[in-house]
Amino acid sequence: MFRFLFLIALVPALVYGNVTRDCTGGRPQPLSVLIEGCSAAPCNLVRGQDVIAYIDFTTDRAVTSMTTVATATALGVVTNYPLGANAVTCNFLQGSSCPLSTNEDVTYRLTMPILSIYPLVSLSIEIDVVDQASNSVSCFVVDAQVVTATN
Repeated sequence: MFRFLFLIALVPALVYGNVTRDCTGGRPQPLSVLIEGCSAAPCNLVRGQDVIAYIDFTTDRAVTSMTTVATATALGVVTNYPLGANAVTCNFLQGSSCPLSTNEDVTYRLTMPILSIYPLVSLSIEIDVVDQASNSVSCFVVDAQVVTATN
């Protein structure tokens, strides 16, 4: 029985792996990040499709609202990555809602649209979840590449 439980616990780690790295400035790191379809960096971002990430983190303070700020860096150019309505973090918490208490564990489902007009480039994307005072709640960076869909 123990071996079976160990195998169940190990499979997600093998499937998803650790595809993220820390943000600069000592900002809080998530407990885990699972990016659908990505088991090793760089993650493929397929034109015309959404990327889904599940971000688990613990709040280190009370939080009334959160916004996700995405920043892309490609070819030495840094730009905001538009998330639209997906940037309203509290609307996409799984099994929880804002406001959040100190030391509350939450899972956030982030959807990132990859538009068909995006150039085929390698890039890094910083995902910073910030609170009502624009202070970081959880932050990570993922290396990726924009690719075309394969048939």
